[in-house]
Amino acid sequence: MSTVPAEIAGIGPTSLKLRVSPGFDPLKAAVGPDEYFLLSRIDGLISIREVLLNSGLAPERGVAIVTRLRSIGALLLPGETGTPAPASVPTAPARALRTAQGTPGQAHEMPHDLRLPNPTPEELAALAEEAEIDETDRRRILVLERMMLREDPYMLLGVSQGADAKALKRAYFLLSKEIHPDRYYGKRLGSFATRMSRVFEETSRAYARLTTPDKSRGSAAHSAVHTNEQPQTPQEYATELYDRACQLEVGGDAMGAMKLFAACVRMDPQIKFLRRAASCALAAGQPRSAVEYAKKAHSLAPNDASSARLLAAAFRAAGKLSDAEEVLVMAMAMKNENDSLSSELRNDLAEVRRMLANP
Repeated sequence: MSTVPAEIAGIGPTSLKLRVSPGFDPLKAAVGPDEYFLLSRIDGLISIREVLLNSGLAPERGVAIVTRLRSIGALLLPGETGTPAPASVPTAPARALRTAQGTPGQAHEMPHDLRLPNPTPEELAALAEEAEIDETDRRRILVLERMMLREDPYMLLGVSQGADAKALKRAYFLLSKEIHPDRYYGKRLGSFATRMSRVFEETSRAYARLTTPDKSRGSAAHSAVHTNEQPQTPQEYATELYDRACQLEVGGDAMGAMKLFAACVRMDPQIKFLRRAASCALAAGQPRSAVEYAKKAHSLAPNDASSARLLAAAFRAAGKLSDAEEVLVMAMAMKNENDSLSSELRNDLAEVRRMLANP
């Protein structure tokens, strides 16, 4: 039987209301989707116990995530005013320098130098313009624009001449995530909206050029690259959209995240994506969308009490108290070994019935 513990080692009681450190950057810390999800639910207003119960994750998994988030400086205890950036997460320039000096297993990677020497007046104006894009990404786009003029696909992707298929694929997909226009969906980008789109298209062409066989030369190496490379599947792209939506949600752009979640679940309506989309819709004050996503998630796992509780929360937010009551009653009848979740379901049902009795 698995329940949320009363205390987490190194943190304290799960009744504590933790909050996210203002200086924490989840992108630089490379946190995963489940970690993004929990991080987005922590706001200093509800207890860690409630966050874990509402997450739908196994308690052990949730506790492990909270422990890790605390260890990398993401979470503050009540009364704490700030946490220094974790030493284990290097900045983008530091990572680039370290790799350039020779990181084992990455011999073909040649990271772009983001220092932008001798910037032109146009580049200086771009760095200073009003736009919702950080300086590191501004420099990356401007550096890639310079490289486009040299018409060297290897340099544009950041790999050495003759890089193998694995190195090419790794470089392309890592770079495409950094510069994909969807990453800043709904943001004010100024001139970088056009710049980013142009750079992304040119980078994609460079990758295609290096992974398409050259029939005129009959290159065996090019043929091998082409044979080994597979186009990105809809499921893979849906996962990318999901990750970007999580980033937007953690960053406070719930409506922008909603748009990406919508595209994600259209492509691959798996339960994990649907539940996260429903939770985001609730946080964004979009109960109708929350009901739609929660219904689909519940249909995929009709005997899952956590999914039922999420659907009831969506019905309640939409003002459909009778529907919420019905779902909670059915959830109470489901087999459930999580005593904490059972207790929360009883509390939810009691609250819904109180609201029905006092409209």
